[in-house]
Amino acid sequence: MHEEGIWLTGLGQTLTGGMLSSAMDAIRQGEELPFSLTKVVFFVGWFCLCLYSVKRSDDSPLVTDQYRYFSNLGALIVGPLALFVLFVAEVVKQIYHGDMTLLEVPKYTLDAVMSQPVRVKARVSAKVPEIELLDTAGRRFADVYSRQNQDRGETQQVARYTEQMVLTAIQGRASDILIDPQGDSTYSIRFRIDGFLRQHELLDAKRCNAVINSLKAISGMDIAEKRRPQDGAFMAQLPNGQVYFRMASSGVIGGEKLAVRVLDQTRGVMTLPEIGFTPDQVKTLTGIIEQPQGMVLICGPTGSGKTTTLYAMLNKINFGERNVVSIEDPIEHAFSGISQIEVNTKAGVTFAASLRSILRQDPDVICIGEIRDAETAGIAIQAAQTGHLVMATLHASSNMAAIVRLMDLSIRPLLLASALNIIISQRLIRQLCEHCKGPAELSQSQLEYCAQNSLDATQILQARGCGSCGGTGYYGRTAIMDIMYMNDHIRTVLCNNTLTPGDLKQKGDKQFHTTLRLMGMKKVITGLTTLSEVKRVVSSLE
Repeated sequence: MHEEGIWLTGLGQTLTGGMLSSAMDAIRQGEELPFSLTKVVFFVGWFCLCLYSVKRSDDSPLVTDQYRYFSNLGALIVGPLALFVLFVAEVVKQIYHGDMTLLEVPKYTLDAVMSQPVRVKARVSAKVPEIELLDTAGRRFADVYSRQNQDRGETQQVARYTEQMVLTAIQGRASDILIDPQGDSTYSIRFRIDGFLRQHELLDAKRCNAVINSLKAISGMDIAEKRRPQDGAFMAQLPNGQVYFRMASSGVIGGEKLAVRVLDQTRGVMTLPEIGFTPDQVKTLTGIIEQPQGMVLICGPTGSGKTTTLYAMLNKINFGERNVVSIEDPIEHAFSGISQIEVNTKAGVTFAASLRSILRQDPDVICIGEIRDAETAGIAIQAAQTGHLVMATLHASSNMAAIVRLMDLSIRPLLLASALNIIISQRLIRQLCEHCKGPAELSQSQLEYCAQNSLDATQILQARGCGSCGGTGYYGRTAIMDIMYMNDHIRTVLCNNTLTPGDLKQKGDKQFHTTLRLMGMKKVITGLTTLSEVKRVVSSLE
């Protein structure tokens, strides 16, 4: 743009200088001028405006590539009139879609005049779903970020890249977006898909810092603060619904790290069979959920699908007949018909404080996102004994380890025996991609194992990799679980204290490991997963 301006200035000086020289000669000779200086200046100015109009028309996102040649030709002929038509069309479009009000038109006009043209390098195809990032108050991403950055052209480029990155993560079924510095000059952007991180792109530090600042701005975080940990949230509007994001930042060596959790509301709540429960297990769980009191406990490490299972069980309840209240951190899916409370430690809204207030609201079912401390555990156990159905999650390696963990939180074994109805420990394993899975090439030891356990080796498949699964051979995940129903024998053991906590945990881990292996082998035989995937999950418990 700067070089074009120099060329136009030189051209104007050449034309004007030559015409002025001819005019001075004519005046000295006493001849009458065939033209006026006003017409010459107007002609030169009009010519420059026509060239500028062509540049603006070529950069306009309102003109598709198919008609760009005719648009540039028209701009060359009619000049500024083409700019006026394109500007009016853009203003009308934004007012029609509600992106601009009449009071904002003067400011938009000034910005359009003062800003430099921004070349649209890649125009998104009409087949790609549109995405619009919003803050928690519903303000548009471009409006929020433009307040932090005065360069309109840079703002548009950063906003376009950030929106496309978020859209790619959503379409790729990513559960997290991680942005990490890899040194002084490079940042890595990775997506967590099916529990594994995949490299998305490497960016230079300057460009990635702009992306980080844009995400912090839309999340309501302080852009100037790069060392202190911060939390924020934003959302994305898609044609089929909204997707929510929880973001956390922290200063690390080499720069700033961002972790974005994707809470996709558009996927809906999975059912128990979709998670991996058998028909008999679903029938039993449904009967337990229909009971008026007791505790349903789901345990496992982070990322084992505890909340997904909790939501699937919650969705089996008739919200019209029972008063359901939940406490979550964060709320990953919004249900209509129940009261959901989000934990906010800074505001004093904790699990224990919310649970105490819930008991005064006549609840039938209480859902606790996670039991973290002794106070929450004690109130939950008491609620399960006093006529409430309590569903909760707990970080523990096995069913018996969950009992040991509750005992460590000062819950007496006698109370556990009377309050607990069922404990579910689960893990997630990846499912084979339907497009590329094929017969497995088994080793001699694996063939002997199949023969000893009466398994049909021809039914065992293996991962290959294709474009649909990103070359991994796996697409999606399913659960394998160990379910412990609190029968009279287990209650007697707990009441009599015949086992120490160490014995309970050791016995439970051994049983849990065996059950997981059997559950995993059933899914291998049915062609859902592979031997290596089951070994990866089960061997981590050995």
